[in-house]
Amino acid sequence: MPKYLCTVKATIYITKEVCDTIEIDAPDEVQAEEDAETAAGIMDKKIWLEHPEFDYNEFYEDIEFQVEDIEEKDD
Repeated sequence: MPKYLCTVKATIYITKEVCDTIEIDAPDEVQAEEDAETAAGIMDKKIWLEHPEFDYNEFYEDIEFQVEDIEEKDD
């Protein structure tokens, strides 16, 4: 029976989550959450990619933002 050498390509998708705190002025938590996601989206992606939790040897396709926690800042 003949033998075959088969080259197999594996595509590996890596997801990495990093968290940071953004200070937002807003009238309530709902608006603060919306504004935080907007602010994160317009920040230079380099800020997120230079985050200590991100490994430069991993690739990424896009960055998605979701607010994890909101707390009022005491002055």
